[in-house]
Parts: sequence; structure tokens; C-alpha cells
Amino acid sequence: MNELRLRIADLRRAKGLTQGQLADIVGVSFQTISKWENGGAMPDITYLPVLAKYFDVSVDQLMGLVPLPNEEYIPAVTETAQFWKQKMEYLIRSRKNSFNDDYAEFLIRNVWKIDRPVNVLDCGCGLGFLGTLFMPYLPKGSTYTGIDMTEQLIEEAKKIFEGTDLETKFLTKDVTEYQGFGKYDIVLCKAVLRHLNDPKGFLKKIIEFAKKDGLVICIDSNREFECDGLYVDGMDYFTLCRHDGMDKHWRTELEQQGRDYAVAMRTAHMMRDLGLRDVDVRMNDKVNFITPQNSDYEQIKQDFLQHNDWFGNQSKEGRERAIAFLESHGMTRKEAEWFCDRNSVIKDFFDKNPDAGYTFVKGTLISFGKK
Repeated sequence: MNELRLRIADLRRAKGLTQGQLADIVGVSFQTISKWENGGAMPDITYLPVLAKYFDVSVDQLMGLVPLPNEEYIPAVTETAQFWKQKMEYLIRSRKNSFNDDYAEFLIRNVWKIDRPVNVLDCGCGLGFLGTLFMPYLPKGSTYTGIDMTEQLIEEAKKIFEGTDLETKFLTKDVTEYQGFGKYDIVLCKAVLRHLNDPKGFLKKIIEFAKKDGLVICIDSNREFECDGLYVDGMDYFTLCRHDGMDKHWRTELEQQGRDYAVAMRTAHMMRDLGLRDVDVRMNDKVNFITPQNSDYEQIKQDFLQHNDWFGNQSKEGRERAIAFLESHGMTRKEAEWFCDRNSVIKDFFDKNPDAGYTFVKGTLISFGKK
């Protein structure tokens, strides 16, 4: 019973009917309609197809297992500057947990074989993390330009690079409006494509910024890798890896909004389609092994919980908003409730086990090719 949320009242009101009028149509008393709507009783199975046919919905929609056809898709907003402005403190603290410096050096010297000064453009640079990661290993005389639409992130990036001898420039601008065509030896982006409504269009745009024979690099993570890449010491690994209904969520976002949960897997193929040559893919070797032995364990853990929206003791209103969002993205009510409950279980486990450690592998792919 708790897994169902009969939509009879919503459908009745949408048609402008009273409970008595609907009762006459179905052939029951208005008290029966009232009980169905307030959860006091369930309709007999013989009434379900009658109600569904009258309201022109499926039985699953009538029972609240999938959204009603007139319920609007609630778009994700991670493509906006406002979203990233609110994430700034997290981004500042989490930079060092996404890449190993020695692997960055290996890529530059052994994979990309960069042995002369280069001009680098970082599209959607945020705090300029890739500048701090790669510039120390690039040949002397190299330059780094970061471009991002979030002014607060750009101002913070400037502070991060103050006092260094690195030649840097930062622009507050939408990448799609930038006109620096054919200027750069290396054009790159990190954790950008997965948040966009048109990732291939963005990739096509940033390729234009590369010189002939220039290198285009895209670093991103596959959502399904992330779901399978978590282990919390003391928790059931199979429960942690379950993501019932997320395939529907991801597919709905792709169909409704163009956001591609698997864009990291597809990037190299898009690069080939857009004319890049010598396309290849590497995987970042970073694994986060977090225990109380980490000097900043508590902060890393709290950031991780917050970033993944693993919340405990959520308000009834907040829970319903989360469920409504997931339902609008294709999940059934049951799947959305389970997902929210699973998130609360993870948060509650950490609250009850303050020294619990965890291992997290994002499975970040690094796709690159030459123009």
C-alpha cells in the first residue's frame, strides 16, 4: 500500500469533477471514492481498467507507479552558472581528489609527447584545476587560458594563480560565444560534457579553437561507472551498487534534455565523427581511498556525502520534491522512494559510524585526438 500513490484525486480535479460525480460515472458511492483518494481503501481490481479508460491513462499511471502524461519534465540545472556558483566551496576542496599528479605528468611526457611551449585553452575551466594540474609539467613558455561563464569561479581561479610564475588569463564568457578560432595548441575540458544539453555541439565548438594539428582533450566520467565504483567499509556492497530505475532516469534526461550520462564512453566516437584523427582514450588512475588516517578525513567525507545528495532525516517536503523530480525523469514511485531511502541509509551509516572508511572509483575517461 505504501508503495502506491493513487492519482484518482489528481485526475478527478483535472477534469473538474466532484467525488459524487465520479462515483456516478464509475458506479460506486462517493464515500468509496473518498476512501480511494485518502488511502483508506484500494479499488477492486475490476475498477482499475474502468478508471484508467475514463481518464485516458494507463493503470500504472493511475496507481502512481509512473508519472501522468501531463506532468512536466523537471529539467536538471547543472548547465547553469548559478548551480556552479553554489558549488564553489566544494570545488575548491575537491580538486586534489580527482587526479594524480604523477599521472598528469605521464600523459604530457609519454602519451601526448609535448616537448615545446604550447598555448592551452580550458573550456568550462571552473577554478582552473587543469591549469594547476598540467602547467607545471608543460615546457617553459606555455600559456594557459581559462574560460567559464560563472564569474565567481573565474575570480577565485585568478586568486589561485596569483603569485605563480605561470602565464595565465581568465575570461568570464560563455564558451559558445567565444571567438578564439584556431588559436590554441591544446583545447581541453573536464567534467563539462556530462552536464550539457548538447555535448556534441559543444565539442564541435571547442574543436574550432584548436590550431591545425592541435590536440583536443575531454575528461569526463560515466555515471554507471560511478554507481558501481563505491565501497563503504561495513556496508553491503551489492546495496551500494544497486541503482534501480536510474537507467530510466538517464534515458529520460537524454531524450528530454539531451544530457548524456554515458557521454564519456561516446566522446572518442564523437571526436572521430567531427573529423579529429589519431583519437584514443585513457583512463585516469585516481582512486579515492578515504579513512580517518587522512588528515582532512571529516571534511572530505562530508563533501562527498553532500555532493552525492546523500541526506539523512530529510523533511517530508524535501523527500517529496526529490521523488517528484525522479518520477518526472521516468522512475516509478517505488523506484524513486527506494533511491531516496538508500541515500538516507548511506548518510545514517556514516552518522552512526563516524570512523567508517570508503573507496571511490569514478572511472574517469580521457579522450583525445588531433585536429
